[in-house]
Amino acid sequence: MRSTITTALLAGVAAVALVAPGAAAGPTVDLQPEQLARGADIAVPHVADGVLVDGERRTELPGNDADVLGASGDAWLVAAWTTNRVGEQRRARVVRVEPDGAVRTIFVGYEARSALVSEDGSRLVTAEEAGPRRAAVTVRSAEDGNVIASRVMRGYPQVVTADDRKVVVQTVRRTVMWRVGPDRVRTITRGIAGLADIEHDLFATYTKDPYEGGCLRLVRLSDLRTTVWRSCRERVAAISPDGTQLLSFDILTDGVGPGQVTLRTIRGERLASWTTGWFSGWQWEAPGTVLLDVNGTRRAATVRCTLARCEDATDPVKVTPP
Repeated sequence: MRSTITTALLAGVAAVALVAPGAAAGPTVDLQPEQLARGADIAVPHVADGVLVDGERRTELPGNDADVLGASGDAWLVAAWTTNRVGEQRRARVVRVEPDGAVRTIFVGYEARSALVSEDGSRLVTAEEAGPRRAAVTVRSAEDGNVIASRVMRGYPQVVTADDRKVVVQTVRRTVMWRVGPDRVRTITRGIAGLADIEHDLFATYTKDPYEGGCLRLVRLSDLRTTVWRSCRERVAAISPDGTQLLSFDILTDGVGPGQVTLRTIRGERLASWTTGWFSGWQWEAPGTVLLDVNGTRRAATVRCTLARCEDATDPVKVTPP
């Protein structure tokens, strides 16, 4: 697991314009897919029934399940695998889907599903088990999968984000910045941390464990003393592609997903909130537009929201209990 957002109000099936973004407090709107008008299909590449859908183009993928990892130039990197009848996942790989529909495998391994595409699309980063509590964090070319650098790290390392020169890695004891070229590692924080965004110089950290009363601090990655937004109730779920807005939800959210998602300015001003049974995913379709995977009381769908309206971007289907 990169995204903008907005809101909608509807009466019957008609969506109604909302308050201006500068309003002191945005509306809270309950989303039920069967009550929303059907809008355009999802505009960004996505996987449906094991096929990569990009506008009118359908690209067959290896295996029977897949997930879009991110863009790399004009191509897309996709994790693909086979899930058998008992739920086992096998033959995982990362493929590069070119604009002409050509599909090339650039990485094979169990770690394909958790692989990360760098913010600039030039790198593919994986964390592969290398012993007890250790993993090899490996940077590969997103063009052909060739290894550029690799470093074994302790403490169950997880890749948070990366660009063409740096990788942010979180372990059980600290979050570090690995500068790949000189192979240098420095500690960013030994506290609990969340997402990071190198391009927009943003980093989410906590004063202490939220379950013990800790609060979120959204700070500058280059200077953790500079607080952009602070909240003791919510945490940051995503930063918009232009770095001007964020999505947030309850700081203690766990399990199937939050029941409320809020759109805020990057400094925390509330613009709008959406509620439903639970949200199982969120993605920025474009700056100012968000896609929410909505699981309502009776129906589920991917819903597109802007500050003007919300509409279904997929046909509603029966909700599957988590």
